[in-house]
Amino acid sequence: MFKIFDCHCDTITKAMWSQQNIYKNNLHIDIEKLKTFEKAVQVFAIWLDEQYLGEAYKNTLKTIDFFNNQLDEYQKYISKSINENKIGAVLSIEGGEAIEGSLEKLRVFYEKGVRLLTLTWNYKNEIGNGALSGFDEGLSDFGKRVIKEMNSLNMIIDVSHLNVNGFWDVYKNTEKPFIATHSNSFSVCSHPRNLNDDQLKAIAETNSMVGVNLYPVFVDGDKGSLDNIIRHFDYIMNIIGDRNIGIGCDFDGISLCPENISDVTELCVLYNRVKEVWGRELADNIFYNNMFSFFIDKI
Repeated sequence: MFKIFDCHCDTITKAMWSQQNIYKNNLHIDIEKLKTFEKAVQVFAIWLDEQYLGEAYKNTLKTIDFFNNQLDEYQKYISKSINENKIGAVLSIEGGEAIEGSLEKLRVFYEKGVRLLTLTWNYKNEIGNGALSGFDEGLSDFGKRVIKEMNSLNMIIDVSHLNVNGFWDVYKNTEKPFIATHSNSFSVCSHPRNLNDDQLKAIAETNSMVGVNLYPVFVDGDKGSLDNIIRHFDYIMNIIGDRNIGIGCDFDGISLCPENISDVTELCVLYNRVKEVWGRELADNIFYNNMFSFFIDKI
């Protein structure tokens, strides 16, 4: 088997809401599934449905407690370290609503182990505007302070879901590389959640990263064929190179899986196609090595 470093899933909140555990469940990802790989590192995102946003900070803390309790219960198999001979678990927050306009709350989350923040989801929040929010304005003044504080904390800025002007405000204000954990190429599939060519060039310039998303709506607007996923890899690598790209599958956050991939264990289908097109070394870099190198000094 091969190694994977997946930059985005929504499994932790989905498991909590459905009263399941992360060892064995009926979701796209669990420990049993991740154990099938030679090595797996999974970024677990905390995403709150709109009904929970009225108490976003409180509900995010509740989810962090669930995450930590699950890691304690299954510590034989999973760890917050990505260097151990276990599944590596990295914690992120998807949506800056969680910090409720407070840098102090951002710092609390970092102290509790959160290492990435996706600045917005699809909505407008105190930091900025999502790609589907209907607003064109970029980051707020508070959002620019968040960028500087995240730089100070060595917390990774995630620009997936952010609108275009917000992206450029990150580019102008950050002193460190950032990441689009689960975004594709707009030129290949013209969905506003995807990255245009100028954004990809900026990612290359700043030595930042892209995790390719498997959600069919962002792949081709249809069934998410393997050939079209390969088109995204190819197009993005032609702009940013082959060391700044990885995978951000969006498992358990998507309502529809791509062709022939129904859960994380079936990533072998995509890995084998990438290996067939570009060879094993590049396949290993895309699926693990590139993201490991990016994350290793940040978590």
